Amino acid sequence: MPDWEHFTRDEMKCNGTDECRMDEKFMERLERLRSDYGRPMVVSSGYRDISYNTTIGGSPNSAHTQGKAVDILVAGHDAFRVLRLAIIHGFTGIGVSQRGMYERRFLHLDTAEDTDKSPRPWIWSYK
Repeated sequence: MPDWEHFTRDEMKCNGTDECRMDEKFMERLERLRSDYGRPMVVSSGYRDISYNTTIGGSPNSAHTQGKAVDILVAGHDAFRVLRLAIIHGFTGIGVSQRGMYERRFLHLDTAEDTDKSPRPWIWSYK
C-alpha cells in the first residue's frame, strides 16, 4: 500500500502487527481534513489488528480495526480547530481526550456506520 499525500503507511500501521489496512475512503476524507487544517497532524494510532486492539483494551467494535479511525495528538486551540473541521468533513465519531499531560492529549476521529449499539454522529469524551 502506498503512502498518502500527508500520511505514511508507517504511521498508520498497527503498533502490534505492523499491518496497515486503512480504508481508502477514510483516508481520502482524512486527507481533505488535513489539507483544510494546513498543519501537520501527528497520528498516535491508526489501523489496529483485532488481537492488538484487545491487548490494549480497545473497544471490541473499534473503527480502528476496520481502518476507519485515527487518534491525532492535538491539544488546546488546535484541538478545537481539528474537531470543527472533522464535523465539517463528515467524521461520524469524535472522541475527545483533553485532560492530563498536554503532549498526550488527542482526538479520535472515525467514520463508523450508524448502528443500534453505536448511533452516529456521536461525540464523546474519555475519562
